[in-house]
Amino acid sequence: MKENKSDLTFFTKLKNKYRFVVMSEDSFEEKLSFSISKLNILSLLSVVIIVSLSLSFILLIFSPLKEYVPGKSSSKMQNDLISIALKSDSLQNQLNIQSLYLNNISSIMKGETLDFIENDSAINTIQTVNFSKSKADSLLRIEVESEEKSSILDIKKISSENLVFFSPIDGSISDPFNYKTKHYAIDIVGEKGAKISSVLDGTVIISSWNPETGNVIGVQHSNNYISFYKHCSFILKKVGDYVTIGEHIAIIGNSGELSTGPHLHFELWRNGSPLNPEDYISFK
Repeated sequence: MKENKSDLTFFTKLKNKYRFVVMSEDSFEEKLSFSISKLNILSLLSVVIIVSLSLSFILLIFSPLKEYVPGKSSSKMQNDLISIALKSDSLQNQLNIQSLYLNNISSIMKGETLDFIENDSAINTIQTVNFSKSKADSLLRIEVESEEKSSILDIKKISSENLVFFSPIDGSISDPFNYKTKHYAIDIVGEKGAKISSVLDGTVIISSWNPETGNVIGVQHSNNYISFYKHCSFILKKVGDYVTIGEHIAIIGNSGELSTGPHLHFELWRNGSPLNPEDYISFK
């Protein structure tokens, strides 16, 4: 009973009203008066606190001030993270393409068959290569008499890049380029002891021998072109040598298990994709 009486007394006190009067100091005239209880004051404070918190929440959520909230990232930071993620994906794709390119070069050196992966960006490039002769390409034939070159070399001018390709050797084509059978080269039959010339200026990046393709020399040219000369009987240049267009780099031969007779197995690549040499060089 005492507890109930105490509670009743407490709520009764909250409801007790008090009168506030504002009077003039000189005349004691009443200027303003109103009555209020403790319960009214508590209710008013509660409403003020709730409204203040609501306004603060709305201000933080729908205004730029939210960027200053601890743990909340700014829009600029989010955009930077998205940009970094996109660049990371792009770099990963480029790394995959470069890895595929290096694996192809290694396979070329070893004379292995190249296995292309479907839906790969680098391979899609290969599949969309147009192996037909372009009408825009102009064929320019010249005869060069030189003791160093010791033969007549035919050239084809690639107008889009102003590159001039020389025929690596005089002879007839015994086996043409065939993408379907994965013969990414042309086989040229030439005279015994004929000298093989570089089709463009470049640097020797491969000068080695392996059981399948015998003596192999590869030259890195400008614009990401690479030429390979296989089954040579003798190599005249070593890795790191700079060779000029038409300069002798090897001797035709029959080295390697895959060779069936004296000939040159000539390959032309660009950006990891095989090219048909007949689209770039005129052979007799």
